[in-house]
Amino acid sequence: MLAESVLSGHAGHDYHVQRLLGVVNVADVDAPTGHAAGALRRKAMGAGMQRPPSGVDTIVAAAADARAAHDDVVIVTSDRGDFQMLGSLATNAARLSVLVV
Repeated sequence: MLAESVLSGHAGHDYHVQRLLGVVNVADVDAPTGHAAGALRRKAMGAGMQRPPSGVDTIVAAAADARAAHDDVVIVTSDRGDFQMLGSLATNAARLSVLVV
């Protein structure tokens, strides 16, 4: 999810991001994904996370979990802790992995 503002609006600066968008899966957030994200956030808080994961992180994890019902999924992030916790609580945890960059 590129919701955390990686686009600058300058064509030269955004070139690599635009190339990335051409090869990744882009998905709309629908109501079931939103509800699943809320459930994952509650589970994470119940599992003892000191700081609740952000809404953006939980939406990414919920969308990845839904896709993992049919395929192996890798979440690429710089936020190891939140995504490892969310991934471990997901329904399809066995098909989710986290790649930290």
